[in-house]
Amino acid sequence: MKRCLSLLVGLTVAACSAGTGGTGASSNNGGGPGSGAGGSGNGGDPSNGGSPSNGGSTGQFTDGGGGTGAEGGGPPINPCGTECGPTELCDGANKGLDDDCDGSVDEGCPCTAGQASSCFKGDPSYIDDLGCNPGTMYCSELGDWGPCTGGNHATDNCFSADPQGCHPINVVPFGTIDLSSGAGNFDDGADTESYTVTCPPGVNPCPTPNGTDYTPLQSGEYTVTYTKTDNGVTSECTFPLYVGAPGLRVELTWNFQSSSTIDLDLHMHKPMNTLPWVTGGAEQDCGFANCRAYNFITGDSDAPNWFMNGNPPDAVNWYENPVFDANSCYFAPRGEGQDWIDAGMGCHNPRLDLDNISCTPSVSDPSSYSFCAPENINVDFPPKDQWTRIGVHYYPGTSSFTGTVTPSVKIFCNGALAAELGELGYANPVTLNGPADENKMWLVADVLFREDECVSECIVEPLKLAPTENPVIFTAAQYGANAGPPYPPVPQ
Repeated sequence: MKRCLSLLVGLTVAACSAGTGGTGASSNNGGGPGSGAGGSGNGGDPSNGGSPSNGGSTGQFTDGGGGTGAEGGGPPINPCGTECGPTELCDGANKGLDDDCDGSVDEGCPCTAGQASSCFKGDPSYIDDLGCNPGTMYCSELGDWGPCTGGNHATDNCFSADPQGCHPINVVPFGTIDLSSGAGNFDDGADTESYTVTCPPGVNPCPTPNGTDYTPLQSGEYTVTYTKTDNGVTSECTFPLYVGAPGLRVELTWNFQSSSTIDLDLHMHKPMNTLPWVTGGAEQDCGFANCRAYNFITGDSDAPNWFMNGNPPDAVNWYENPVFDANSCYFAPRGEGQDWIDAGMGCHNPRLDLDNISCTPSVSDPSSYSFCAPENINVDFPPKDQWTRIGVHYYPGTSSFTGTVTPSVKIFCNGALAAELGELGYANPVTLNGPADENKMWLVADVLFREDECVSECIVEPLKLAPTENPVIFTAAQYGANAGPPYPPVPQ
C-alpha cells in the first residue's frame, strides 16, 4: 500500500494502536519484546528487555504488547494494517522507508554522495505512532545508502513506548528547553539527579546543560542521559532531543581556531536567479552584509525581497506566527533574536541569524559571544519547484589563520538532514588554504522543495566537477560574473 508521507523529523502524531497481547519479535534475536529497554540500574538488564528499576520507565519502554513478529522472528508487523511489501521502493513517498520490512532502508536505491535522508526501520505503518521517530542515513561515496542511525524505530518496538516515561522532546535551534520535560515519571522519587547531552556528529563544541536548561545551536538528534539516585540506588534513562526548524535551514561550521580568526561567510542565492554573486550585498545574494535583522528592519535597499506578501505555506517575505515559540528567529543569539522581537513583524525569509568571524572552541556556554556557533541561513517557507543555491565565501583580509580550513555545510529540510558536504560528499574533502584561497567561493549545492498530492520532499543536488567529483570553487572573477553552473531541470 502506498502511503502519503511528509519527510519530517520528530513526528509524534498518534496512529492506530498496535493493541496488546501481540508477540512482537526483536530484530536482533527473534524474541518477543521485554518489559523495558534503554533504562538501567539495579532492576534489570536493558540490553535484553530488562525492566528499569525504581519506578520509572524509559523512552524505549515496552509492555509486552505490539505487533506480531514476521515469519521467522523478523521485525514486528502491525496487526492494525501493515505496510510491509515484497520489495524495497526508492522514490517519492517510499523514500526513507523500509518497504520490505527487513530492518534495512532503501538498500539498492541510488543516491549522490553527500546527500542524507530521514529513515525508518521496520513496518512503515508505525512511523506516526507516539514514541516512533525517524533516524538519518547518509549516501556513501559509492552512491548507495548507508545504515539508518538514530531515531526510534518499529524494529525497536517504538510503538509500545510508555508516553509517561522518558520520551523524545523537540526544540528549535537557539531555543532553550527544560530537559526534565523529557524525563516523564522516571524522575519520580529522585534524591539527586543530573543531565548530560551527547551532540550529533559534527557538532563541536557541544553545549553543556545549565542545570536542566539546554540551548542547542545546531540542528540534529541529540541524546540526553538522565541519571538519578533514589534511596542510594542509581538508575538512568536516555531519550532523544530533536532540534530543527521549519523549511530550509543551512548551517556552516569549520575547524574553529582559538588563537586566530577564520572568516568564512555563508551565502544563499535567489531561487532560479542567474545574476552574479555579490559578497558585499545585493538583492539576489543573501549574506552577512544584507540579510541580518537590521537590514530588513531599516529597509536596506540591498536586502533580499524574493517573495510575495501573503500567507504560508506559500513563500512569503515576512511572517509572524501567533505562537511565540514558533518564530525561530526570536531565539537567535548575540542580540539578533531580540532585534526580531522588537521589530514586531515576525521572521523574514531569507535571513542570516549569525555572522561568525571569531570564537573560542573551548567555550561550552552557548550564551557566550565567544561560543563557536554556526553561521546559518533560513527560509521558513521555501518556494516550491524552484532551485535555491548555497555558497560559502572565504572573506579576504580579516583571517589571521594561514593553515588549511575545512568547511562543513549541513542542509536541513523541515528539521531533517538532507545533505552534509565538505569533509563528506566528495572524492577529496573541501579545503581552503590560507591567503591563497581567500576571496574564493565554494558553490555547495542546489536545493528544491517539491510537493504533490501524496508526497512532500526536499531534493539536494551537490555541485561537483565532472568527472572528478571534486567541489566547484570559483575565483572572484568567476563568481562576480555569474551564479555558477546551470540549475538542474525541475523535477516533474
